[in-house]
Amino acid sequence: MTFAPGWYQTISPISEREDLASFISDTFKAINGIRPRWWNLNEWSVEDLRAEAKSVEDEVWASIERDRAREAHRQAEMAAHHFAVSMAKKPVARTFKPFANLKELLV
Repeated sequence: MTFAPGWYQTISPISEREDLASFISDTFKAINGIRPRWWNLNEWSVEDLRAEAKSVEDEVWASIERDRAREAHRQAEMAAHHFAVSMAKKPVARTFKPFANLKELLV
């Protein structure tokens, strides 16, 4: 199961309840910044833990997609800015003669 971008956690059938509770707690903290201490995960059934783990994993994937879209938008804005700046610059003289383009510069 995906814990965070680039991080995965395996759920062992032997210790499934503990692994799911750990996964839910860790992933909830990664998403929200706090652990869900008000949830008593020891009282939940394994089916409820699986459903919550799937829900939390879906939130992780949604946040990954949001971050990718945000970064792609930022990169596109930066590319547009650099293109606009490069188009706004005056052409540089292609010769070493300092006064060859003086007439063009003064106009």
